[in-house]
Amino acid sequence: MKVSRLFAGVLIVLLGIALFLSNYNILHFDWEYFFKMWPVLLVLAGISVLVSNPKWKAVLYAVTIVLVIVWMISAATSGWRSLSNVFDGEGGNVRSQEFTQEMDKDVKRASLTISGGAGAFTLKDTTSDLLEARSESNIGHYSFDSDKEGTAESLNLTFEGKEHNWHFGSSKNTLDLSLNTRPAWDLDINVGACSVNFDLSPYKVRRASIKAGASSITLRVGDKADTTSLRMETGASKLAIYVPESAGCRIMDNAELSSKSFAGFTKGDDGFYRSPNYDSAKKKVFIDVQAGVSSVKVIRY
Repeated sequence: MKVSRLFAGVLIVLLGIALFLSNYNILHFDWEYFFKMWPVLLVLAGISVLVSNPKWKAVLYAVTIVLVIVWMISAATSGWRSLSNVFDGEGGNVRSQEFTQEMDKDVKRASLTISGGAGAFTLKDTTSDLLEARSESNIGHYSFDSDKEGTAESLNLTFEGKEHNWHFGSSKNTLDLSLNTRPAWDLDINVGACSVNFDLSPYKVRRASIKAGASSITLRVGDKADTTSLRMETGASKLAIYVPESAGCRIMDNAELSSKSFAGFTKGDDGFYRSPNYDSAKKKVFIDVQAGVSSVKVIRY
């Protein structure tokens, strides 16, 4: 077998393994870091064209394979378990925190920003306060601050800890949230590898943005707001977005390497997918998905 064919086969197998592990949440890869290094492969390929000696070519191919393996190891930033287990471990000293922000009767708009850290994030319950949050972590802690201006209030939860220093199989970093249903909400989630389960159906959500690494994300939106904009930017992920049939829905799909299920939607000449009632519905949901090798589903309920 030619060395070049062996090299190409091994390289494809290694990249396939990396994508498989990342797609099924077994191991998280920092793909941004990985792909920043790809020009090195281009340099090595150019050198291989200039080198005519088969022995030196074999050495060059071997060096390339070693580099790919090293990049895969260095880009891997979480443990060898599924996301549902990684963040619910028992190891280490777990620190619990609780945050509460009282509801001011004048507040009509509210924003929540969650920054940093890989973890499991849940929003299931409502509250008479503006926000209630409870976190448990053995890899760091959260800081909380708020700012009110007129009838708008902004809330910030920032993770401070060792985002990539995992106790394999025993890391824990969970954040459970409850929000008030009265104000119109803007949500910004910027995290690492994550599991997200947000039931947004009771709330008037104007905008929700999630930026994450390898992730498992489930969102259920409602029809309380006239328009709701959802933007997903993730690595290799599993995305499930539930949209009420009463709302017209439009999807912008930038996940070319992903498996997609948009049952009941029709793709227009402009590239957007639209629900049958998009033009006639009074309430609208706009979805923008940018993902790596992922599974993306939009389900109407």
